[in-house]
Amino acid sequence: MAAAVAAPAPTRDDADPLKTLQAEQIASKDEPRERPYHFGSQGQGGEFSNHTSHTNRLVPVFTLGKTVDLASITGANSSYRDADRLEELYGHLPEHTLDPEAEYGDQADLYRLQKEAVGRGAKQLFVVLFDGLDWDTLNAAAIVKSGDPNARDALLAGELGPAYRADDSLAVGAVVTSPTHSNARTDVDDQSVSFPDDVLRGGYDPRFAGRGPLQDPQLDAPGYLRGQAATPSELAQLHDHGGVPHAYTDSSCSAAEIAAGVKSYNGSVNVGPDGAFVTPLFHDLQRDGWKVGTVTSVPISHASPAAFYARNVDRDDYQDLTRDMLGLPSIATERGAPELPGLDVVIGTGFGQTGNLQALQRRQGANAVAGNVYLTEDDLAAIDAEQGGPYVVAQRTEGANGNEVLGAAAERAAAGGHRLFGFFGTEYGHLPYQTANGGYDPAPGISGEAEEYSPADIAENPTLTEMTQAALTVLGQDPDRPFALFVEAGDVDWALHDNNLDAAVGAVFSGEEAIRAIVDWVGQHSSWDDAALIITADHGHYLVINDPEALVNPSR
Repeated sequence: MAAAVAAPAPTRDDADPLKTLQAEQIASKDEPRERPYHFGSQGQGGEFSNHTSHTNRLVPVFTLGKTVDLASITGANSSYRDADRLEELYGHLPEHTLDPEAEYGDQADLYRLQKEAVGRGAKQLFVVLFDGLDWDTLNAAAIVKSGDPNARDALLAGELGPAYRADDSLAVGAVVTSPTHSNARTDVDDQSVSFPDDVLRGGYDPRFAGRGPLQDPQLDAPGYLRGQAATPSELAQLHDHGGVPHAYTDSSCSAAEIAAGVKSYNGSVNVGPDGAFVTPLFHDLQRDGWKVGTVTSVPISHASPAAFYARNVDRDDYQDLTRDMLGLPSIATERGAPELPGLDVVIGTGFGQTGNLQALQRRQGANAVAGNVYLTEDDLAAIDAEQGGPYVVAQRTEGANGNEVLGAAAERAAAGGHRLFGFFGTEYGHLPYQTANGGYDPAPGISGEAEEYSPADIAENPTLTEMTQAALTVLGQDPDRPFALFVEAGDVDWALHDNNLDAAVGAVFSGEEAIRAIVDWVGQHSSWDDAALIITADHGHYLVINDPEALVNPSR
């Protein structure tokens, strides 16, 4: 089995400069020193990291397709210029959030962007989510990819990054991701929710977070971006400048904003702040005859893929979220949510991830079953086409090539009119990191350890691109039937939680490759008159690039 190993002393490797640079930062992570990049609010000249979670930064949006109108939710149409709209979004008017000059939109309005594209005639809808990707991380990836320390100008013009010019319909913008509440008290058995008295509310203050992508703030209070994690001294500095903290989001409620257009509390999956289940667009599309699917490089029912279809008061109730996604009875249906037919394609990881009954019931409620964290044996048997279920099942198989296993299953599903379920992964929970140089040997992260993969880990797992191609084989089998596909490069977030720029940049590149597969499919089977592609993220982290040149030439 693969194992995390202690990081060796860094050695200069000109063939993999970002790995070397990352290893050097981790080896000196606790030392105050000048650094090419760091994570957190501490500024240049300090320790490597004081923050390993999310922030309230703007995130990118790229759109392709003649039916998508990004300008309808940004600039003059931004919700942040409209007090009534902000009150509708957040449940109150957040302090210092109304901005008559806002060019950025709100993440929840991406739901409307999708719905309007369908209304204008889109027949294929693609949403690609880079979990955790803000403009700063995207800038780092653009610098590494292009070899140009000034890549930000081309990036902001849409000439670099995860979108590329398939036609002249490319648009570029940014959105706010803040939730309604930083946390909630939930009961997964009752599917109930309430809020503590001291819960931090959401909002966005451009004075401290910037009015646009990669723009410096007007006022110096870097602790603002840390939201609920801000220290007392950071809060005091913020208050001295006339500000208040706002909550940063988590992935589940953030992805659900995109999926269903409703802001909510951190940890929710298509449940509003009032505790009511809300309806993702994929449900409506499916009722109108569309096929729908999800693909991810992280577990099948993790926050973001689950948010595009499932319902639950708590993102950690993974087995029930998977049941929703596969059209099986779940705790949500027991508590009054409508029954669902299930997605037509579900592909991701989680294979081999197990837990004992006590641990699983503690997180997932009384109906949790010992074994796999994400999918019970009984549920797998119920969906398997070989046992009369609706899904052709492809799982990681010892000694078999993962892409061949998944591809063959996709062909069988398409030929037989079945659905497709793909279940893969490593002991780390995600696909192997394909790092910045294209290898599978990431540098260490903040833990001081690096993930290490066996040859079987690489061979027995498909890539995110191969997962996307398999999904397209099934969803695109009938040229006259419309479909919607969600694709997540989820390991960007996992890498950034580990403050690992080497793995994060590689994960961005993996997501770009998946986008290329989508664009190639559109070129061969459709057109940008009929296809709509939205590329975005659910939240940011706290990467700060101090020396862009060092990402290009670290040995200078």
